[in-house]
Amino acid sequence: MTKRNHQVDHLDPLTREALSWIMRLKSGEATIADAEQLMDWRGKSSAHEHAFRDAVKCWRAIGEALTTSRPAPAVRRRRPTGSKKRA
Repeated sequence: MTKRNHQVDHLDPLTREALSWIMRLKSGEATIADAEQLMDWRGKSSAHEHAFRDAVKCWRAIGEALTTSRPAPAVRRRRPTGSKKRA
C-alpha cells in the first residue's frame, strides 16, 4: 500500500465519497445522470453537504497551490545552426 492510499483510507467515509464525486466531475467523463446523483447524495443530510463543500475547498486549494508553486520552465537557448562549440 502506498503512503497516499494509506492516508486516503484514514479519511472520513463522507469525505472520501465527496472527493470521489469531485474527481468524477473533473474527469471529463461525467454525465447528467452523475450530476443528478450528486445532487441526491448532497441532499441526503447536512453532513453530506458539508463534506462536499469541504472537498470543493480542498480541491480548489490544491489547484491554486499547484499553479502558484510550480517553478517556471527552464529556458534552453539553442545555438544557431552551423555554430561551433567552444573548446
